[in-house]
Amino acid sequence: MAQNRKRKPGDRAKPAARRSCLSCGATVPQDARFCPSCGAPPDVAPGAGDWSTRKMVALGAVVGLAVIGLFAAAALYVDEASPPAPRLPVAPAAIASAATPPGTPPDLSTMTPREAADRLFNRVMTASEQGRHEEAQRFAPMAIQAYGAIAPLDHDAHYHLGLMYFVAGDRAGVDRQIAALRRDVPNHLLALVLEHDSAAGSGDAAAAAHALAAFTAAYDAEIATGRAEYAAHRNVIETLRTTAAAPAASAATAATPPQPAATDGAALFAAHCAVCHGPGATGSDLGPPLVHEYYEPGHHGDDAFRRAVRQGVAPHHWTFGPMPALPHISDDAITGIIAYVRERQRAAGIR
Repeated sequence: MAQNRKRKPGDRAKPAARRSCLSCGATVPQDARFCPSCGAPPDVAPGAGDWSTRKMVALGAVVGLAVIGLFAAAALYVDEASPPAPRLPVAPAAIASAATPPGTPPDLSTMTPREAADRLFNRVMTASEQGRHEEAQRFAPMAIQAYGAIAPLDHDAHYHLGLMYFVAGDRAGVDRQIAALRRDVPNHLLALVLEHDSAAGSGDAAAAAHALAAFTAAYDAEIATGRAEYAAHRNVIETLRTTAAAPAASAATAATPPQPAATDGAALFAAHCAVCHGPGATGSDLGPPLVHEYYEPGHHGDDAFRRAVRQGVAPHHWTFGPMPALPHISDDAITGIIAYVRERQRAAGIR
């Protein structure tokens, strides 16, 4: 067994394996390459400038770590103290729409070319239906340009484009879209709708009657095909079909009926308008009621009624088809009809 050796009086103690740093004076282990206090090589004596530099660097590091620690603590406190933001149960598009101030134009840059074209189409048609013809005609060229950027156009887009040309008063443009639809489908119902409405709007009664007859002949076979665009515009198609089936409704495009005295508004309305707008302007299956707040003088002035008779009007507030122009009705007769409608509105409390 090993025994501990006792120190003799003359023995000298073995020096500890440590030394002093020449930079800061701290005790440094014998085998250390850097001082644990100042980080400098312990055997190198620096100048006063070097010591000051290292001192500032060390102080900056300590301050930086302290600041980082404060920010980390603050962030942790916020994360723990603040409840998480709730998830909104709505689509991003709805959020964007809600954040957009009223009256701000839609951001077309976020849409596909077809979505942008359809958005402009809807704006034009809504403006036209509400009697804002200047707005409709201002945006129609934009919609036409938007559809022109799409290639190729499907049948539904050709029909939309045809309506834009119709609103813009460009009958040649309408004819081009009719030809495009017929190139693929000779008896396409929407091509015949465009042909009828364009002819009626320009006062060409013979062409309108011809389109109506062709539409009636093609209806059964075409509806049976189940084309997607027929489903999308079924209301327009069925409205024209009803018009074709009602001799009194189609008489406006086929012949000029005798007109009552221009001062007899009730008789004039019954002769020219009641077939669609109902007796007493209360509406029917073919047209909306004119005794309605939509048509109050502040929303649809007398000029709007006059333009509808002279130029025709595309569908708006209602789901009925377009109203054709009625060029055979005289200006005096239109004045009498408007006076009768206003009288009926006042009786119903609409002013």
